[in-house]
Amino acid sequence: MRRALQKTSRMNGEQIQSLLTMITEEYEMLDAVLDSLGTGLLICDAYHVVVQNNKAATRILPMDYHDYQERPVWACIHDPEISAFVEETIEKKETVTAREFPLNDEHTPKILSLSVMPLVKSKQVRGTIIMIDDITDKKKEELKNRRLESLASLTNLAANVAHEIKNPLGSISIHVQLVRKAVERLTGADTCSICKYLDVVDEEMERLNKIVVDFLFAVRPISFEFTALNINELIQDLAQFLAGEFEQAGISIDLDLVKDIPQIQGDERFLRQMLINLLKNAKAAMEGGGIARLATRFDDETIRITVEDTGTGIPDEVLNKIFEPYFTTKIDGTGLGLTMVYKVVKGHGGDITVKSRPSLGTRFTIQLPIYRRAQKMLEYEE
Repeated sequence: MRRALQKTSRMNGEQIQSLLTMITEEYEMLDAVLDSLGTGLLICDAYHVVVQNNKAATRILPMDYHDYQERPVWACIHDPEISAFVEETIEKKETVTAREFPLNDEHTPKILSLSVMPLVKSKQVRGTIIMIDDITDKKKEELKNRRLESLASLTNLAANVAHEIKNPLGSISIHVQLVRKAVERLTGADTCSICKYLDVVDEEMERLNKIVVDFLFAVRPISFEFTALNINELIQDLAQFLAGEFEQAGISIDLDLVKDIPQIQGDERFLRQMLINLLKNAKAAMEGGGIARLATRFDDETIRITVEDTGTGIPDEVLNKIFEPYFTTKIDGTGLGLTMVYKVVKGHGGDITVKSRPSLGTRFTIQLPIYRRAQKMLEYEE
C-alpha cells in the first residue's frame, strides 16, 4: 500500500481511481471483520481519543459513541468505575487483561470483562486498544455448575449423616421420654425444674432433627408425584393458612393473581413447601412489619410466580450465593431453605431468579412450564 501511494505521482487518473477503490475495499473489509467480532473493540490514538470502534462495543459498553471527538475515551464511558479503570491503566501505559466489572444498566444487570493494552508501532506507544466482552452468561453458567458441584459433594455425605446423627437422635428422644415419665412419678420441689430442663432438651433435639431432615432433603434425589394443579388455588390456600401468623408479626399478605391461569404439572406438597420457605424468609426480613406480595402471570409457555417483600433486602455481594447449601446470613439459619426452593423449582423444569435492593426488599421470580396434556414429566434427579 505504501509503495503504491509513493507512485501516485506517476499514475494517471484511471490508475489513481483504481488505487482508491482498492483502498476503500480494504477499509470496508477491515470494518466488516471488526464488526463480525463478538468482542467489543475500541481503538484510541495517542491523545486517547477513540478513532475506531466496532458494533459489539456499542452493544456491550454504554458510552457516548457519537460525541467522543476531542474527548479522552474515559470521559465518554458512562460507568464511573470502568471509566476510572480505563483512565488509570492508559496513563500508566499498563496492560491489564480480563478485569471484571458489574454493570447495572436500565435493562438488565451485566458483567463485563475489559482488557486494556498499549498500541505499539515501531517500539513507540501510538495509542490504546480496549477489548470488551459481555461474560454475563458465562458467569451464570459457572454459578450453576458450582451449585451442582456443591449438591454432588453433599450427596456423598448424606448416608453417613443419616447413620451417625439421625439414628442416635431417635434413641436419645426415647430415653428422654422415659426420664420424663420417671420424674413425673416423683414428688418434691425439684421435679418442676427437672421437667424444664427436659423441655429444653426436647426443643434442642427437635431443632437438631430438623437440621438433619433438611440436610438429607437437600442432598437426596427427589421423587416427585406430578399432577395437574392450579397454582392460584395453592397460593390462596397457603395465604389463608399463614395469615394469622403473619398478622401477629405486623405483616400483610397481598395477592395479585391473574385470572384464567393455565394448569401446571407439579407436586403440590413440594410446591407448597417451596412457597412456605420463601414466605418465611420474607417474614424474617420484615421484623418491623411490612407487606408480602404474591403474584402470578403467564405467557404461551410458562407461568410466573413472584414472591416479594418490603424487608431489609439482600446485599449484592451475597446475592449469587443464596441458593448454595449451608449459606446463610441468619444467626439461627441452616442455609438449606433456599437450597430446597432451588431444587424443587429445577425438579419441575423451571427457573428461579432473585432481585434485591438493600432496605427496599427482595423479589423472587419463579417460572414453571404450562401443563400440556401430551407432555410427560420426567422424575427429577441430581
